[in-house]
Amino acid sequence: MKNLKAWLNKQKSTDRLVTLFLIKGYLFMILLCFIILNLPFVQGAETTLIDHLFYSVSIVSTTGLAPSSFNEAYNIYGQIIGLFFIQLGGVGYMSLSSFILLKQFDKLPKISARLLRLEFNLPSRYPMLQFLYSVFVFTVIIEVVGAIFLYFGFKNEGVDNPLWQAIFHSISAFCTAGFSLFDDSLSGFSDNSFITVTIMILSLLGSIGFIVLMDFFLMLRHKRRKITLTSKIILISTFLICTIPSLLIWVSDDLLFSQRIKGLGYSFFQNISAHTTVGFNNFDLSRFGSSTVFILILVMVIGSSPSGTGGGIKTTSITAVFAVLSSILKKSKHITFLSKEIPASNIYLAFSSILFYSIILIIGTWLILIIDGHRLNMDAILFESASALSTVGLSTGITSEMSVLSKLVLSFLMFVGRLGVLTFGFAVISKSPMLRKLPKIEDIAI
Repeated sequence: MKNLKAWLNKQKSTDRLVTLFLIKGYLFMILLCFIILNLPFVQGAETTLIDHLFYSVSIVSTTGLAPSSFNEAYNIYGQIIGLFFIQLGGVGYMSLSSFILLKQFDKLPKISARLLRLEFNLPSRYPMLQFLYSVFVFTVIIEVVGAIFLYFGFKNEGVDNPLWQAIFHSISAFCTAGFSLFDDSLSGFSDNSFITVTIMILSLLGSIGFIVLMDFFLMLRHKRRKITLTSKIILISTFLICTIPSLLIWVSDDLLFSQRIKGLGYSFFQNISAHTTVGFNNFDLSRFGSSTVFILILVMVIGSSPSGTGGGIKTTSITAVFAVLSSILKKSKHITFLSKEIPASNIYLAFSSILFYSIILIIGTWLILIIDGHRLNMDAILFESASALSTVGLSTGITSEMSVLSKLVLSFLMFVGRLGVLTFGFAVISKSPMLRKLPKIEDIAI
């Protein structure tokens, strides 16, 4: 351990090197998962090499897209391996390694601390040690409670091995992975509100992020008077995204609207599944109309919140953009939200994240259209690409029909989505965190 600490302390912690270190860690996890899934004793059915790779990326990135039935592709041993990597991918491998290091040393090495902040998008002044411990405490408590509730739900439904099903789906839901041991995801339980509400709560708790959970925990212990601005933004945006698109889906889809309250319930579940990027479905998505698919794509692109287990652009980035728009329309000199000024650096990051996300999504969709556009619908391809890049896992059913090259493109999108588009961009493009010379200012037409 002393040698490990010395080695970590020697590592340089520049922005680009830290980013590359994070990328190498996830690539190693994918490779390790891929090697294990190729072992004969974990396989339940014959699976191609490309599908094993696709599963490995989807598992580690907690996306949930599957080229075949996960339950049939892997036996109980393969499912346990998959669940282990889902948990590792969901809470972040750096949180686990940092927790182990803290048990051995008095404090984290500098590079480990920076990696942890990068992995969870933490504010610069956020208490690192408190956050790290909260990740493990909240993860264990929420997943255990969720498993208990799901156990009784599955048992009442007469499901085989209800305990294993409950553990698997509780972890999969909280880590917003969306992998299911049922061939139709959760469509078979669409009328069981006990199971569907439990899944929605688990995915929402994973989606809103550990910052919000920690803020409320500190308030309950009277160590903080109020929650942070980040938590306020996350809660407000989560409420709006959970309600408005759900209602729009319900009224715009004739099939759902005709089912009245039951259709509204389907709409809420599917919208929350897209927003939290958990990727479960309780309805056949191929039956949705174009307007519903369009709304779900928008919700998937926005995604969940920072410091959580979900993907997407993030709710805080969208909020920052709306704050800019509001300030411009009001002709205000300051960009504010809830009467608090948002730093210019955060605004730049928000716009950069949205623009870079859009570029990657466009290129990924275009490549798949070139490869499989002659036989697959464009709407379905765009939906699949957005689902992969936002690590959602929802599909209209075309994943298994895609060619090898298209699956490789989707795998790349899932990998970038798990890292975060800006993290990937920093690694590829950035050579220096700051410009050495101050550029000249010149006005342009807007």
